[in-house]
Amino acid sequence: MTQHVADDVPQPRTRRASPDDALVLAALTLQCARHRGAPAEPGFLDRFASAWLATVADHPAWIAECSGEHAGYLMSTRHRPLPWPGDRGSGGSLMVEQFFVRPEFRSLRIGELLLTSARDWARAEGLSALQMRPGRHTRSLCERVGLSDTGDLMELRLA
Repeated sequence: MTQHVADDVPQPRTRRASPDDALVLAALTLQCARHRGAPAEPGFLDRFASAWLATVADHPAWIAECSGEHAGYLMSTRHRPLPWPGDRGSGGSLMVEQFFVRPEFRSLRIGELLLTSARDWARAEGLSALQMRPGRHTRSLCERVGLSDTGDLMELRLA
């Protein structure tokens, strides 16, 4: 049975951020910070973009888009273990550092799409875990994506 999606229902999508998205990530980070009560900071966009570009390989990020707008993002840190005999570079984890969906785009499952994108990428990269410190509004979302409570962290073992 095929489900018909109404044309007026927004269809969110996620994509992995590229170096060309550095300022978009900076703007979303600033929106997230302002939403959480942080003050404005002149020069923040350039400072963030430069820092992310210098460490992009260790900070994979995903951007959610909906109705032609940037609806949210997920920023993470890839932890790579030092080599160990026989591991051939496998292991490590992906820690979700920042996770934000703009208020006007909530209730569209965008957060779940972002977290699922990060999970699927981590699994494809051979990482052994996806971790996140959930906020009061994100615990059930984490559970839907497969993360389990391990104390102050939620974690999904991938390997």
